[in-house]
Amino acid sequence: MRLLLIAGGYGSVARQYITSSTELINEEPLTLAEAIGYIAESPLRPDGVLITEEALTLAAERDRRDLESLVAGLAAILPAPVPVVVLTGDGWRPREWEGLLARCPQIRVEAGDYIRMTPGLLARGIELAASTPQRSAAKGKNSTSEPALPLNAAQHAGSRPTGEPAALRKSFLDRFRSKSKERHTLEPTDALTRELNRISRGISRVVAVTGHRGSGVTSTAVNLASEAGRRGLSALIVDLDMDYRSTNMYFGSFHETTKRDDDINASLIRTLARPQDFAATAYPIKENVWLTGLGYGFDDARLIGQFVTEARLTALLSLLRNRFNLIVLDLPLDLLGKYTEIMIHIDSFGLCVPNDLYSVLSTLRNVENKLPKEQAAYLNAKSKLVVTRYNDRSRFQGEMFTPDAVARVLTSGLMDRFTYEMKVAGHVPYSSEFDSQIESDVPLVYTSAHYERAYGNILLRLLEGTG
Repeated sequence: MRLLLIAGGYGSVARQYITSSTELINEEPLTLAEAIGYIAESPLRPDGVLITEEALTLAAERDRRDLESLVAGLAAILPAPVPVVVLTGDGWRPREWEGLLARCPQIRVEAGDYIRMTPGLLARGIELAASTPQRSAAKGKNSTSEPALPLNAAQHAGSRPTGEPAALRKSFLDRFRSKSKERHTLEPTDALTRELNRISRGISRVVAVTGHRGSGVTSTAVNLASEAGRRGLSALIVDLDMDYRSTNMYFGSFHETTKRDDDINASLIRTLARPQDFAATAYPIKENVWLTGLGYGFDDARLIGQFVTEARLTALLSLLRNRFNLIVLDLPLDLLGKYTEIMIHIDSFGLCVPNDLYSVLSTLRNVENKLPKEQAAYLNAKSKLVVTRYNDRSRFQGEMFTPDAVARVLTSGLMDRFTYEMKVAGHVPYSSEFDSQIESDVPLVYTSAHYERAYGNILLRLLEGTG
């Protein structure tokens, strides 16, 4: 199948999840407006079109007109309509485009449950783009559910490689995949090094990074562990997010290995079963940074239910805290309620909250809905605030919404279970580089001294504990 991918800046990420049975006809990233001219000039003809929200302007009427122009342009060069699939995190989009969807049955809008694109939604979009318009229409008007479709589920033969993996047969798509940047290790800043050396000798900490969906939980977990590794500390990332498994996106080598190695695909299950064998069950990211999680292709719900339990997590933390200086749990708030028994084994929580009122209220709503009163109070007492995607122009009640102000609002009594004063671990300024770490497979701490200092300070405060 030949696919026209209209995904804006998300295109280089989306390409990593497209299988060899799909041929992308466009090498360059396209917005919806740019795609109209592209199809008129390109000699290649698509069998399907996939559009993600990153290609839109977010002005509903303008996007509707551009989409209508795209469909008209396709009709002018193709003998028959082809599926045009739009993936969005906005559940109102089908209603805004109701008239256009009625006139053009080949357009299908798929709205996911989360703001960020998920692999399952992307897989669903590719499947629909490969179908005929008639088959798409027969399935119903527009779906708002996101099925759990594992990506890259095909099993790859062979045992786990040692050292550098053997070169795989290159496909047509390889030319479109972004090349990983060379990792230049930056020297830590002197002040941070002195403080970290002061507290890190023989240290052993379990830190859970949590927050509402889309608040930067996985990015924070990945960069904290990477920063610890850069400073000579041993670190283990435990990805407990069964829904997103986003560490696959941050560590491309892990993701690629899960596709050909069943053991690494089930790394979290095997590590929970035998934590003492972590050297064989976890994946080495760098010399002293390890990751255990699940590949996108692992879908055995029975094994997940059997092994991802509070008892086994407690055993893992008890055993491995003596093997690592730092264990980082990737544990979003909506999953924390499933593992309340392990909270007493966590030394500190890094609570990720962007500095806007929506994020503050979403955080408190998640805590209220997912945690009993005692556990919510415990989370409050053991947390330090990590302000992610910090926007220095954000305002609240006419004043700058600084990290300290975010902490005050969080604990101001908006929720009666969240009233203990909360210290700030630090903040991570937002920039265009923030999302590039997924595309380049390079955590932010390796890209500049600016981010090295930001995450270094956060790491220091979380290692100090909550006292």
